[in-house]
Amino acid sequence: MWCQPRSLATAVGAAPVRPRGTVRPRGPHESGAPDRAGGGRRWCHYAAAGVLAGLVRGQRPGHRARTGAVVSSMAAQDMGILLIEHLNLNVSSTEIAVEFYEALGCCRDERRPLTKTLHSNCGALTQFHTPSPENEAYIADAGPQRWRGTIHVAYDSPAMLEAAAQRLRTLQAEERFASTDLTLGEWQEDLQELSVLGPYGNRFLLHVAPAKLDALGPRCGARPGSEKSRCLGMDALTLEVPVGTAKKAALFYKEVLGCAVRDVDGCADGCAVLAGPGLAQELRFQEVEGCSGKEVGEHMAIYVNDFEGCFQRLLERGLVWVNPRFVHLDKSTTLEEALHYSCFRFKDVVDETGSKLFELEHEVRSTSHKSWPLAGA
Repeated sequence: MWCQPRSLATAVGAAPVRPRGTVRPRGPHESGAPDRAGGGRRWCHYAAAGVLAGLVRGQRPGHRARTGAVVSSMAAQDMGILLIEHLNLNVSSTEIAVEFYEALGCCRDERRPLTKTLHSNCGALTQFHTPSPENEAYIADAGPQRWRGTIHVAYDSPAMLEAAAQRLRTLQAEERFASTDLTLGEWQEDLQELSVLGPYGNRFLLHVAPAKLDALGPRCGARPGSEKSRCLGMDALTLEVPVGTAKKAALFYKEVLGCAVRDVDGCADGCAVLAGPGLAQELRFQEVEGCSGKEVGEHMAIYVNDFEGCFQRLLERGLVWVNPRFVHLDKSTTLEEALHYSCFRFKDVVDETGSKLFELEHEVRSTSHKSWPLAGA
């Protein structure tokens, strides 16, 4: 059962695709790929949102602002998530990761040697971080990681998406990708989107933005070298969560991170949650029967403006956490340490009683972090 309103589906691509076999190629974008999942799953979407004052006033209910006014100073966004900045997923081979993400339209951060974790710029502001055993001994026996849901990547035109599809088809035909999971789905003409299963089993939804996403840069900022990227950015992440937890999770993000939560037309129990500059991103929670909600070691990096307030609210709930894997980067357990590192972490999302709903590691950064990419703050 789908709980996603058509207006949201049109704005950011339909709800995530669950691969279930291969289909006959059809059309210029297709090459025999996973079909869209059907019944047996409960789908309800919630999102966690950065508040950008006055940005969506006058919009019809359920409609997302994708163009138009983005305030010149990010300081106006006092609460919530300023940016979902990167997704960190282990891979088995840096070489395979480089080729796959470049085929998607990302470009490697060439300031970093390939002996370090690969950072792939996805548009001007967002990235994929893909460490491998080749450059991190800590994960030598960990194996590749799969995001527990769908990763949405936006393009500014059908031609740009078709070019990405052609590059991916070329990879698919190469011998070194034959043993991977790389698969392309059917082009959905009405939704202007294409599902892709990455070489390590991650689900991507590539879609044409209804209008150019200026909010995801370079208008709002850009990383050095990101101008070579051929996609607009990572504009949504969908996370599969246990049944009955999505709305409670949305309330957690509202109360703890200061995120805005709004009702969504067409979803009986739903509210929507937005994030990022210009409300151009979403973090969606998708209820799935049998989902454990247990993390697999992946993490998501976000920036918040109310850094001290977020830290204190999480500390009061006993949720501030140190990942032993990254103590060389940050190991914040006090506010003083968090301010020193401009970063802290948590991984448990809880309800109002403190009961765990699910796990997802958040690397929470302040705007004073050395990698802060947005301009005008």
